[in-house]
Amino acid sequence: MYQEKIQAVLEREHKTKPTLIQKESYEAIKNGASVVALAKTGTGKTLAYALPVLEKAESGAANSVVIFAPTTELAVQIRHAINPYLHALGLKGISLVGAGNRKRQEAQLKKKHPEVIVATPGRFFDFFSSGRIKIGQIKTLIIDEADDILEFTKMELLTSLGQNLGPDSQILLFGATDSEITRDAEELFARHFLLMDVRNEQTSATKHYFLMVDNAHKIDFLQKMTKLDGFKGILFFDSNETMMRFAGIFGHTKTKFDLLANEFGKKRREESLRNLANGKTKLLLATDLAARGLDIPGLTYVINYDIPSEVNTYLHRAGRTGRMNKEGYVVTLGDDHDFRDLKKLLEDELEVKRVYFAGYHLSEKQPKPKKEKVKKEQEVSAKKKVKRKKRKNKNKGYHPHYLKVKK
Repeated sequence: MYQEKIQAVLEREHKTKPTLIQKESYEAIKNGASVVALAKTGTGKTLAYALPVLEKAESGAANSVVIFAPTTELAVQIRHAINPYLHALGLKGISLVGAGNRKRQEAQLKKKHPEVIVATPGRFFDFFSSGRIKIGQIKTLIIDEADDILEFTKMELLTSLGQNLGPDSQILLFGATDSEITRDAEELFARHFLLMDVRNEQTSATKHYFLMVDNAHKIDFLQKMTKLDGFKGILFFDSNETMMRFAGIFGHTKTKFDLLANEFGKKRREESLRNLANGKTKLLLATDLAARGLDIPGLTYVINYDIPSEVNTYLHRAGRTGRMNKEGYVVTLGDDHDFRDLKKLLEDELEVKRVYFAGYHLSEKQPKPKKEKVKKEQEVSAKKKVKRKKRKNKNKGYHPHYLKVKK
């Protein structure tokens, strides 16, 4: 399916079998069609749009491929994912992100004349409005996590850019869920799109669980979770304030963790992700804004500190684990009322089961007390009763004045 140079890299990375979205979208993208592609998270969307585009990219055509990502972390992740293929094809790429040094990025743009730009919307339009990137140079515009990009840029800027591209250009919108930008793509960008939605055909090995706990004991339960077999997880919070408040308390425990906070600099955030990826830490605290679209190798658990307010939020969080059909667990914490709300929220999407601690793993079956333990407890209780009875009788015989005082 792919060119020989691309195939060689895929073999080195042990990715010889294309995923469903990669197979379904390859020919259309390679032939220059504009596409709306919807696939579950962790199913190879980055290479699905990148490989056919890079194969037909013209060497020396500066800024001809522009990839939008909603966050700095995702932009950097995409750049790392496509780098081996850029090198194999003799193409150049740079990242233009808000968290990076602007002067250094501008110097790279001038010096390298890259064919491929991976950018966050704010930094891209900064360079675009100053004339560093020309509209006529862009042949392929890719919007990754298209269902989320609306949170990070003004729709007018994005649609204006798309509508003013040349007639021989293409626009690719990739996402995991429906949104205004994917549903109304033809109207927004004034062009025809092919729709490729493979979500219902994709299987997932991820299990969705609910762990019953009140707020007072969440810290105890989280400490216990980090001791589960093969644990490597992200703990999601609805707000940065809640996360920082929790971190202040959790920091007094012996559990080692890291944070992905908005106020942290690029290097600190990259270090947090690196520590989790290489096993220096087993738990990362994060918000949706900070962790959107991240692909962390070997992540086995996603934990919701509270119930997400929207289905799409839950699905995006869940997509951080169980990637490429590997085993993964999504565990939401809460009480009976929360469990009912979560089941109602996800009733059209997936089934959530209640789960219990069973040694160093989670079980859908409620553990029964061990017979030997129960028997031993009963024996101890019986001995205590006999002892109290003997002492009571002895006191009655020898210390009647003491018993009278007690009464």
